[in-house]
Amino acid sequence: MMKNTVLKMATVALLASVLTGCGNNQTSSENATEDAMLANLGQYVAASATENPAIFLSLVRSTETDSSVVYVAKALRDQDTIGVQIEVNKDIPAGVYADGEVNEEKGFTQGTIKFSSIGEESDSFVAALAAAYEQPVGDDMTSSTLQPHVFSSNKTVVDLTSNGTYSFKLSFENELGEGGEVFATLDLFRRAFEFRAKDTAQHPLILSAFTGE
Repeated sequence: MMKNTVLKMATVALLASVLTGCGNNQTSSENATEDAMLANLGQYVAASATENPAIFLSLVRSTETDSSVVYVAKALRDQDTIGVQIEVNKDIPAGVYADGEVNEEKGFTQGTIKFSSIGEESDSFVAALAAAYEQPVGDDMTSSTLQPHVFSSNKTVVDLTSNGTYSFKLSFENELGEGGEVFATLDLFRRAFEFRAKDTAQHPLILSAFTGE
């Protein structure tokens, strides 16, 4: 299943690249790209996943604002579609200097990556998280926007106009304890967002953040 997921993501990246480069009508091209992405959604977690699985989402649509890019990220849970909105600020500073030292002044930010509900598919996303984390199914996704503490694990400024791959450490405030910690990857070539909890102790904390309970 992991191999199939990677192959699907590669196919999606190729389709997105070809479709984006064709035609003069940008809106038609974007719609065609989204249709291609939706037709090739992969499973949100590999069948062979460990007790601390990585969660895979495809960036099926993006909208640019003055200060950010808003992505709609989706995947499949068996035959059901799950999803969430992920907003990423433009030009997130590098968190690591070229010599590997942490940029204490600019590397840590809050709200430069935000998560919010897109409705029923986000409620299904939360249920899918609970299943992957082997936690009791909780409430629907909160209507509040999640604004985790963000550490940019990158040596360059995040450039959302490129096909780069960027890594982050996120810490979600929640009702159960200290921040639920997640390692996240934004892959703009494959048009994918992936995250994995720091360890299994984070699972209930992450779920608490996404439900607000």
